[in-house]
Amino acid sequence: MSDPLKLASEFPSADYASWRKLAEDALKGAPFDKKLVTRARDGFSVQPIYTLDDQDDATRLIHEVLTATVEPRETVTGWDIRQLHTHPDPKATNAAILDDLENGATSITLKLDAAARQGREISSGEVGVDGIAIHCLADLKIALDDIYTNLATIGLDAGAAGVPAAALLAAHIASSDDADEAAPAFNIDPIGTLAATGALPCSAEDAIGHAASVACDLIDLFPLATAISVNGTPYYNAGATDGQELACLLASGVTYLRALTDAGMVVDQAAGEIVFNVAVGTDFFAGIAKLRALRMMWSRVLSASGAQDATISINAISAEMALTKVDPWVNMLRTTVTSFAAGLGGADSVTCLPYDHLIGLPDGFARRIARNTQLILQEESNVHRVIDPAGGSWFIENLTKELAQTAWGKFQSLEASGGILKALANGSLKSEIETVWQEREKRLATRRDPLTGVSEFPNIAEAKVQCDTPDLDAIQADAKSRQTKYDGTVGKDLASMMEAARAGATIGHIFTDLYGTSAATRISPLTPHRLSESFEALRKRADAHKSASGSFPQIFLANLGKVAQHTARATFARNFFEAGGIEAITSNGFDTADAAAKAFAESDAKIAVICGSDPQYGDMASDVAKALKSAGASMVYLAGHPGEARDSYEAAGIDEFIYVGADVLAICGAALDHLLGKRGEK
Repeated sequence: MSDPLKLASEFPSADYASWRKLAEDALKGAPFDKKLVTRARDGFSVQPIYTLDDQDDATRLIHEVLTATVEPRETVTGWDIRQLHTHPDPKATNAAILDDLENGATSITLKLDAAARQGREISSGEVGVDGIAIHCLADLKIALDDIYTNLATIGLDAGAAGVPAAALLAAHIASSDDADEAAPAFNIDPIGTLAATGALPCSAEDAIGHAASVACDLIDLFPLATAISVNGTPYYNAGATDGQELACLLASGVTYLRALTDAGMVVDQAAGEIVFNVAVGTDFFAGIAKLRALRMMWSRVLSASGAQDATISINAISAEMALTKVDPWVNMLRTTVTSFAAGLGGADSVTCLPYDHLIGLPDGFARRIARNTQLILQEESNVHRVIDPAGGSWFIENLTKELAQTAWGKFQSLEASGGILKALANGSLKSEIETVWQEREKRLATRRDPLTGVSEFPNIAEAKVQCDTPDLDAIQADAKSRQTKYDGTVGKDLASMMEAARAGATIGHIFTDLYGTSAATRISPLTPHRLSESFEALRKRADAHKSASGSFPQIFLANLGKVAQHTARATFARNFFEAGGIEAITSNGFDTADAAAKAFAESDAKIAVICGSDPQYGDMASDVAKALKSAGASMVYLAGHPGEARDSYEAAGIDEFIYVGADVLAICGAALDHLLGKRGEK
């Protein structure tokens, strides 16, 4: 009896050489390496296809190494769903936390306001700005009222005031039942703070040493806690490649590891007190590979340090650089990609930012979408049921290996040149990252790296997302009413700081007693960027004009012939200019230059774009351009590459050409200057 399930056995076997020949035939002479091989930002090549032959001893060992860095229990519980909270009012924050924890979130991060993060007193005008107004133990108790700290991890984002804020949180948790079962994430990170803000209240070395000393005391109180954070987001959001971020994470991690062991911890204990915060962008496979590469490289560091346990803690967070202010609904898709990549990459906890994170304070709906994104990923994909779920993919294994090797080389270079602190202080690291950002900007400007809803398919008429605007005056008044007078002097050890906090000392008071009132260390900080920022600057100018005049800056589409003849380029032109906030006035199409000129004059527009097919351009473009200029067009564009006809078109009055690969930012910026004036509404 013949086998009815032969399936693939009836097909001839495939091999790389045969596939390569078919691919080259399909390219019709175009170079294979240029069309199908991708050059990663870190410099290595990504092939279009991988086979078993691409696996070497190094790639075969990756999965084995990574499985040793993951706690098996995580395959049962899934990664930790962490929610970021920034509402300035502690009472509103408490309500939001309870809502999150009751509906799927498993931990939270409290971001303190700008005043607390810089160790300033409650009299500062920055109370409640860009974070929660938590300045004393009473504030923290309101924010964490009815929160079981032994069940939900409480994380801090406290900037330069990481140590005083940790003392407040430690005092709060220590007074609760089952405090020894709590697993807070104190996230003290002087290096990340220096990179992001350019300032520390003492020397970087002293700040790290003090953080390590306090970490020892914190872990004595809370054995399940993590005390030190290694934060890669300042580097990635400044434009760093994945390899550069990984190198900075390793260099910072090694610096903290040395400080913790110098403070008296054994290596395994010190490694357990460190958590890595990693930014994940929308390059899906790169995000997976980055987390896997970090696990592999940190395992190598720990092995070289004599550690017996290679376990690593990673919190992945949606990269702010990838989010947009315009068409923010697309951010739901972006954060789905970042969260899924984080889960596949083996993150222990994931922070999915709300879609309106950049616009203002997220409401309950935005927070719900953020946490449900992760819940659905866990429940529908079940990737958390597998240790290293991306393992075995020849592509991802090779991508992990290439990224790890590149990042390891950058890490060794950082160490050889004096370490992460020296690279930050002398500006060399900032310069390297800015160079990468400038190259990325060029790709964004020409839409080689497209941004959906921003540089591609923009919707300038979209309704704006409205966010809650809290009453800062009332919040500041409430904060002041909770303050109690504390005249004591605060010691540098954790017990003294906790005692002062219980007696009413504020973060500002503890900070001043520890460090004084002026920043002792100042450098040039890393400059944060977002991929959409330049396009949004153009859109902001256009929106300001609409607010003042009632309409957007406009451009007239002089469409030629029938709809089928001009639709492709008319659509291209519309998207091109609306990416810069310039509204396109469309038309059904014109058979003569005079008809196009007459419609243009009636539109009240100042500039026009000729849209049609190449044959039409040969027959009509010059005449249409002359007619448009005669009708008052101060600028005339042509949609399409002019090729050898550039000189004749320019002689006829065409000023600029828009085509695939043209600099959208430069052309739209010049058009806005022309329409609004160079100084107008920037």
